[in-house]
Amino acid sequence: MKHVLVTSLIMQRDLERFYTQLEDAGIEAMPYSVNQFLTEEDLLPIIGKYDGVIAGDDQFTERVLKSGLPRLRVISKWGVGLDSIDINAAKRLGIHVYNSPGAFGNAVAEVAIGYVLMLSRKLHIIDKEVRIGNWPKPESEGLDGKVLGIVGFGSIGKETAKRALGFGMKILATDIRMEKMEPFSNVCLVKLDKILESSDYLCLTCNLTPENQGMIGYSELERMKPTSYLINVARGVLVDEASLIKVLEKNIIAGAALDVYETEPLPLEHPFIKMENIVLGSHNANNIRSANDYVSKNTIKNLIDGFKD
Repeated sequence: MKHVLVTSLIMQRDLERFYTQLEDAGIEAMPYSVNQFLTEEDLLPIIGKYDGVIAGDDQFTERVLKSGLPRLRVISKWGVGLDSIDINAAKRLGIHVYNSPGAFGNAVAEVAIGYVLMLSRKLHIIDKEVRIGNWPKPESEGLDGKVLGIVGFGSIGKETAKRALGFGMKILATDIRMEKMEPFSNVCLVKLDKILESSDYLCLTCNLTPENQGMIGYSELERMKPTSYLINVARGVLVDEASLIKVLEKNIIAGAALDVYETEPLPLEHPFIKMENIVLGSHNANNIRSANDYVSKNTIKNLIDGFKD
């Protein structure tokens, strides 16, 4: 019987549905108590006890992967992003790593557009004021003709563009593979510089890589229009939070909406908590039932297939 560590919170919730399938494959799934994800320090003393992992955003560094040898053979990531796993080290060590690419395009795009609508029409501000007895009537310009800049034009970026076009927005997009991309109807593929300078709404939908960590810092934010908004539904560390705090305090841009952060869950003492010009999410943009169901099934399939390789 192969022992498999389960750290993905959604997979832990849904695990009962797959017990028979796993048992038939000779796999015992073993959930582990997790708050958000396991750090390198959390994993080092335990990883050597398992043949595989159904992982969330846990920190599978090279040290952790080496500590898992000789037993560890498979990491089946519940989700899309592999930025928390040292893929190159896993390949060198013969550990198979799987994910479910493209699974959350629709789900995350809906939330991205939801943030755009909230910021545009000040819905978050109206809600707060009505709850304390006020009856505000803030004026807005709407979305028709506004420019949405999309950084990362994979499945999430494309689905976000489709929805924004329905509101009459103009779309600029950039991607690290831009030179190899085919034209996308009514979307202009441009460099990041153009997006920073032209966007009314700048939306981050890209994967995290070592090269783009902290890609949106003070100098980038300062180049945006004073009426513009930043939206991040990708990874928290794409944005330098200290710089964003300064920019929002100085009203250099109009505001922001964040579903992800450098530290998660967001600490109650974080400056974002008390800011009026920011919408806060809980890293929940991907969480719709149909996508979760597909990813859970695919994660189990990947795990079983991984042990066959």
